[in-house]
Order: sequence, then C-alpha cells, then structure tokens
Amino acid sequence: MSASNPIVSIITGAGSGIGRAIAVRLAKRGPVVLAGRRPEPLRETGSELGAEGQDWLVVPTDIARGEDRTRLIDETLRAFGRVDALVNNAAIGTCADLGTLSEPEIEQLIDINLTAPILLTRLAIQHLQKTNGCVVSIGSRAAIDPFPGLGIYGCTKAGLEAMARAIRNEYPQIRAYTVHPGAVETEMLRSIVSADDLPGDQVLGPDDIAVAVELFVLGERPEPSGASIVVAKD
Repeated sequence: MSASNPIVSIITGAGSGIGRAIAVRLAKRGPVVLAGRRPEPLRETGSELGAEGQDWLVVPTDIARGEDRTRLIDETLRAFGRVDALVNNAAIGTCADLGTLSEPEIEQLIDINLTAPILLTRLAIQHLQKTNGCVVSIGSRAAIDPFPGLGIYGCTKAGLEAMARAIRNEYPQIRAYTVHPGAVETEMLRSIVSADDLPGDQVLGPDDIAVAVELFVLGERPEPSGASIVVAKD
C-alpha cells in the first residue's frame, strides 16, 4: 500500500484512547471512518481531525450488533467508495479471575472482543481484497502473559492473533497483523488499575500504539503478514 495514495481507514473504538490516537495518525493518510458506541466522543475525535482539514465520517456503531456492522461497511463505501484498512480496536475489559467471572460476563467479553471483530472483518474481506488492503487488530500483552484477572480478556485477544494468521493463509492479497500493547494510559486501564498501583511513568501513551498501527497500514514495518508484535515499556 503506497503512502502516496489516500488510504480509507475504518477504526473501531475511535472515540478515545488508542482508537483516537490511531485516527489522528491515519487521517493524515486519507479519509477515516470513526466507529464506536458513543456518538459524542466520536464527534470530538472528528472535530480534532476537522481542524486540520482532513476527511472523516462518524458512524455510531455497536460492533456486537450485526445491523450496525453492516451499516458501518455500507456507509464507508457510500462515502468513500472503498476500504483500504480496518483497525479492530474496540473492546471491553473486565478484571476478574476465571472462577469469579459470571457466565454472562465471559460471554460478553468474547462477543465484543473476539466474535464482533471477526464478523466485522468478514464483512470487509471482499472490499479489502479489491484494494490489497490491511487489517490491524489491537490485542493485548495479556494474550501472551495474562496478569491475574485478565485471563479471559487475554483469551479473546489471542483469538485476534489467530485471525490474522488465518487471513494471511486464506487471503494473500490482504495483509493482517496484531499489535499487543502493554499497559497504556486509557480509561480502560484506569478502570482496572489505579495510578497508585501503576504510576503513569510506567505505562505507554496511546500514540505509542498508534505509531505501530500506522506503519503496518503503510506497509513500512518488516514483519510479514500474519505477524504479531508487542509494544510495551522496557
């Protein structure tokens, strides 16, 4: 994918944190479609981009709902005519060990963090094939070495890594990657871990993750399709 050509990107969870940082970077490369459940944070992200004269579209989306996923792809095509990159970022985090989590909590984690991105990617596949596009999923270091209480969350993120390898094998026209962040300063992190237990100087900023995503989308990292990387504090 050439950096000189406009890149149409869909970013889920674009209203805050890592998703917003990714949107800021990818908007410099072409139109961005901002997806998330809450319209107001999406508009705040868009206003930040609009101040620089960049093209953006807000599509309020609950990725767990099939009709919302379909509308997200349809509105992207209606507005921009193509899909070059899909960034699966939207997720929820619940910190509790396997024996404590309720069955509905486990099902919700799997539905939002794994099933929904798989089904959204499935909808985008035919369009990404046409553009030799790219899928980047935001995983978690918990997929590799889960902190106590993040085991099931880590399971859902490990599934995204398997999806990237499946895309590599089944759709060689599409590049697919997984970025596994360590601790990142976001609302989700602070809903689980306080600043007293994990000070700000020990965590990444959202843009640290956005840099890696941008380079994957542009094809400027050395890893082959299907690869995963960890981005974490040394």
